[in-house]
Amino acid sequence: MINLNKKMVNKELLLKYITDLEIYQKYINEEIVPGKMILSPFRNENNASFGLFIGDGGEICFKDFKLGGGDCITFVKTLFNLTYFEACSKIAIDFGMEDDFIVKKVGKTETNNITPINRNEFLHKAGTLSLQKTKRDWKSYDLLYWQEYGISLDTLKFFNVEPISHFFVNDKIITADKYAYCFKEFKDNKETYKIYQPFNKTYKWINSHNNSVWQGWSQLPQTGENLIITKSLKDVMALYEVTGICAVSLQCENVLPKEQIFEELSNRFLDIYIFYDNDFDKEENWGQLFAQKFKESFKVFEILIDDSYECKDFSDFVKKYGNIKAKELINKQLIPF
Repeated sequence: MINLNKKMVNKELLLKYITDLEIYQKYINEEIVPGKMILSPFRNENNASFGLFIGDGGEICFKDFKLGGGDCITFVKTLFNLTYFEACSKIAIDFGMEDDFIVKKVGKTETNNITPINRNEFLHKAGTLSLQKTKRDWKSYDLLYWQEYGISLDTLKFFNVEPISHFFVNDKIITADKYAYCFKEFKDNKETYKIYQPFNKTYKWINSHNNSVWQGWSQLPQTGENLIITKSLKDVMALYEVTGICAVSLQCENVLPKEQIFEELSNRFLDIYIFYDNDFDKEENWGQLFAQKFKESFKVFEILIDDSYECKDFSDFVKKYGNIKAKELINKQLIPF
């Protein structure tokens, strides 16, 4: 008899109890080194062709140069030739959680002898990924894409955004999507890149910035009235263009700034706001959970998109409602002097 108090196992439930990195390490029989290619766990081979990288929203994804890539569930599906539900079930069973969810009985995998790497260490070290790119000319379709979010060519150039034709991951050349862009940042005399492919579901983001790199920092004035801390360079650019308000972003929402860096920003700007995603359509509103964590750590005001708009972030709001309404949304939530 099925216990109706249990839920069908799925990725979202699993990741409440274990990390995606722990899932990879469970089934990969060697130590995971961020940014380093290893022999593929999918087959016998002599040349390393498999690696992990940080994808959209800080999720850890895999890339296999023969089979493609995806998230941790896709990895287990591919490795054991399972369906989505079977893969989730296997993970639950292998981590001793089969009694917590409704699962399909799948053979248990013995624990390997590899000491798992800490996820925070992975996220930090992933910034050492060797990433290069080949620039191409701007095309009309590029400009139309960015204009949907209120972002002009001048703003793209100001924030060091370039269209690319190819990129190189640890000396492996990869043909970029038709819509593919490089976000360049400079810190400590070092240039690093984040590749953005907006319509690529598997490799939307590939990043060589580490967690100390702020997007939009170089473009900030020395002092100002308002500063918005948001979650992506895309939103930084949209805020700058549509509202004229200064904005910066960390590498992902679950990263907190160093205290001395936030203190510097507090000395330079009169009021600081946190403006993270409203994941209104998710079981867990991760953007708002991370915003709350930020507010608990630092003294900031908050800007929020109400659920009724059905938009998770500012750039999507601009696309759906236009520049004028988007500017009104922000101005109504600024603290009056």
